[in-house]
Amino acid sequence: MLSHPELGTVRAGNDFRRDPATGVVTYSTHYEMPGSGPVLSAESKIAFPTKESLAPMLDQTGLVVEEWLGNWRGEPYAPTSPEIIPIGRLR
Repeated sequence: MLSHPELGTVRAGNDFRRDPATGVVTYSTHYEMPGSGPVLSAESKIAFPTKESLAPMLDQTGLVVEEWLGNWRGEPYAPTSPEIIPIGRLR
């Protein structure tokens, strides 16, 4: 639930699905207006590539990765890391 200054209480919700073949996550956000108003929805897609598939993509774009981090604390990347953060420069 969200409180809107003019509309009042707006119900908000999300749903998602992941395509195991591509790794792409599709999620939708829905906002239901008070008083049987319209339901507004927006769909988004996010890809979560592996480090092994990300490395050649970065190379093809002219980027050189000098360090791979596994989280926002600066710890090195490992296969179990929650994040894949490439640090680098233009070639």
